[in-house]
Amino acid sequence: MAPNCGSIDQVFEFVEVCETLTSFEECMHAIRPIVADLGFSSFILTGLPLLNRPLEPLVLLDSWPGGWMERYSSQNYFEVDPVGQNVLATSSPFLWGDAPNQRDESLSRPMLGEAAEFGLRDGFCVPIHGATGWQSAFSFAHDRKIDASPRELAAAHLLALTVYGRLRILHSEEPHARTRLTPREREVLTWAAAGKSAWETSALLGISEATVITHLDNTRRKLNAANTTHAVVVALQTGELQLY
Repeated sequence: MAPNCGSIDQVFEFVEVCETLTSFEECMHAIRPIVADLGFSSFILTGLPLLNRPLEPLVLLDSWPGGWMERYSSQNYFEVDPVGQNVLATSSPFLWGDAPNQRDESLSRPMLGEAAEFGLRDGFCVPIHGATGWQSAFSFAHDRKIDASPRELAAAHLLALTVYGRLRILHSEEPHARTRLTPREREVLTWAAAGKSAWETSALLGISEATVITHLDNTRRKLNAANTTHAVVVALQTGELQLY
């Protein structure tokens, strides 16, 4: 399927204005149409529970079909959910269908069947790095097989990280400290935000690929970012980066 450029542009527009949102309700209202245009029907943003602890109190945003969260929590489905368990094992975004089944399939199969009946057949999950580790996740879902392009999935990834960052601030956590990037670091990060590889950026700026990689490493370190996409989000939120 060809990338939906309009929905991708909406994500970047949201990144630029998200700091004006003042409540969880405003965030929910703002991202619903963007999520739909990216090709998903529902989503959830939640912390990850400790063993045998409930998930429901950790949920920040929830547009799951009615009744599913109650069912999921009452049956402690997180313990047998391949998607939930894979979030604990990886820091990389993944399609639900790519999550390995780490438990007995006889335990997860009924849960997956019920999820499909609720309209949660397939999806895309973004593990999110918090202050104490990979402790949250933003999961997008649909009632059919996901047919999203890599660019649309990258946009969903960026949206998830941006929303989480804003909600963390609204949840009375400290915003990121302002850390000045050098002009070259800001330039390299701007090209990364535009989708350029390190090699492409090196050609555009007339520097070596190794130098570009070093600048990106320094940027992630200064911004305390888990990856380059996260660094872009943090830089936008702190005013270090402006996308035009």
